[in-house]
Amino acid sequence: MRDRTEEKKFGIYISSLRRKRGFQLRQVSEGLCTEQMLFYLEKGKRTAPRLLQDALLERLGVGAEDYEHYLPYKEYDRWEARQRILYCIASEKTEEAVRRLEQYRVTYVKEAGGNTSVSDRLERQFYLSMLAEIWYQLGADREELSSLYEQAAGLTVPELWRRPLKEMALSLKELNLILEAEQYREGGEEAEHYRELMTYMETAGLDGVGMAKLYPKTVYFLCRCLGRGNADGDESTGETVRQLLAYCNRAVECLRDNSRMYYLWELLEIRGKLLGRMAEELARKSEQKKAERLESVCRENNEWKKTLESVYAEFGVPKETFSSSYLYVEKGAACINDVIRIRRGMLGMSEEALCEGICDVKTLRRLENRKAVSQREIVEELFERLGLSRELSRTELVTEKPEARQLMEKLRTCINNRRTEEAETLLGRIKELVPMEITCNRQALMVAEIHLKRMRGGLKAEEHLRLLRMALELTLPYEAFRKGGEKYLTYEEQRCIQNMMQVMDKESKDFLACMGRFEEIYCLFEKRELIGTVNGMYEFIMEYIGSEWGNRGDYDRADKYSGIIVRECLRSRRLHPIAAGLYGLWWNYAERERRGIPVNKTLYGEEELTKCLVFSILDKQKYYEPVYRKKLEQEKAK
Repeated sequence: MRDRTEEKKFGIYISSLRRKRGFQLRQVSEGLCTEQMLFYLEKGKRTAPRLLQDALLERLGVGAEDYEHYLPYKEYDRWEARQRILYCIASEKTEEAVRRLEQYRVTYVKEAGGNTSVSDRLERQFYLSMLAEIWYQLGADREELSSLYEQAAGLTVPELWRRPLKEMALSLKELNLILEAEQYREGGEEAEHYRELMTYMETAGLDGVGMAKLYPKTVYFLCRCLGRGNADGDESTGETVRQLLAYCNRAVECLRDNSRMYYLWELLEIRGKLLGRMAEELARKSEQKKAERLESVCRENNEWKKTLESVYAEFGVPKETFSSSYLYVEKGAACINDVIRIRRGMLGMSEEALCEGICDVKTLRRLENRKAVSQREIVEELFERLGLSRELSRTELVTEKPEARQLMEKLRTCINNRRTEEAETLLGRIKELVPMEITCNRQALMVAEIHLKRMRGGLKAEEHLRLLRMALELTLPYEAFRKGGEKYLTYEEQRCIQNMMQVMDKESKDFLACMGRFEEIYCLFEKRELIGTVNGMYEFIMEYIGSEWGNRGDYDRADKYSGIIVRECLRSRRLHPIAAGLYGLWWNYAERERRGIPVNKTLYGEEELTKCLVFSILDKQKYYEPVYRKKLEQEKAK
């Protein structure tokens, strides 16, 4: 009989999420599947197609970027086709986006009408959403865009505005479609709808990143709507300048707290105008002290806005957030067939050794050659023998408890910000929540423990390196990474090796080999235009590699990686790595000048370090902000 462990885990997970959010079966299933279907899914008695699983998780507040996914080759090809479309839209490669989307339609999208399955409706929703984004870039009129967005939203939210939003369970994608349909609404947008959307987001239990993705956009649309209707924003509009400013302030802080920049430039521009109107009011009332405090806020807002404009222009990225493609990027996907083939090669295993007791060699060959999709049980057994988790869709921790994942995110933040005591408390709580017999859980938490030992000053370099290698080799022999050839590593394995590199002898063959292996891995993502699907790990790994090339005097190579990181972060509106990327580019320039190496353009130290400082302030980098401030002071003193 087929083992339904995975279905049961998924069922328990979505059931706990639904109850935590206070949703009924009807609310979560509406527009996607029947209540009975969702009931059976939660009980582990039915299997849902992947698109439905993702849609349910999204309605329950779980984002696609939190996961590593292992997909059969046909599903992986569909995933890759989507990501290439998204890249073309975000990069304003409109003609290529048109071509790729039409290929996608022909291959995956069924015509509307009849009793279409939920997967067919979700495919069509994606197609219509991307078509609207492309038409916008091509200059389509409001009526055309309204029609596309209303059709897309109606596929899963059929009774929009016929009853309060608070009665529904809506995903970020659905909320975005509602927002877009509203701004192009026939007869004009309604401020009350934007207020209702804001209230929904404030009360729906979205996590920080979820709020950052849409709340600032909604605030911007509301302010823009009211500005069109009444330039003064007086009591007749139901909004005062102070209330709009409060909305803007909350939206900006939401972005800063979650290291994002969606609609940040637009909000700073609106906030600047609102602050100006407040200053005029204070001047009329002769409230000098309040006016002076406000002037400081105005200067800061203007400096942030001007810095964004400067860096966007320098890297050729529009300062306006013109696309919602970031909502559809699915990260961490890998093809099951390719992973098995590559991992077996890394480990030097024969076909017979991998297959023994699991399947015959013919089955493995068909699997590795993308000519078959094996039973899930076979894939799970093969993965386990290859040092991988049996779960084919997972966060860094394998657990049925959503709070464990949230605590792990907090733990990483505490470690990055050197908050040792808080990190130790979180680590203890996580250990109580997750099954430690699962190898990848032990690995992730072992690495966290090693970080804490280092932060307490209790580890010498040799012992530090030994412990990290032990953590890595719970799932992958170090030598399997060090040698050449194709590679597949989990996120945690990559983190282990990057941390090992930090305590290695930088002149050793080991260190150079690790640099080379990581460059080989990420060069493939660069060539395939898929960096957006691994941007978090790319930034973590390649920022370090680039810095080391700079230390070795290969400034062009170092500039390449810093430039990619900054440009991709600007496109995807990710805030955190930008300051470090800009600093890397300036440092390389300064070293060229110091060594008398010709440069293509002039960079001014005060200007460049000011950019680094502003971005670190925007990102609330409490550890790095003083570093950039000190370097700026030193530059001014020259």
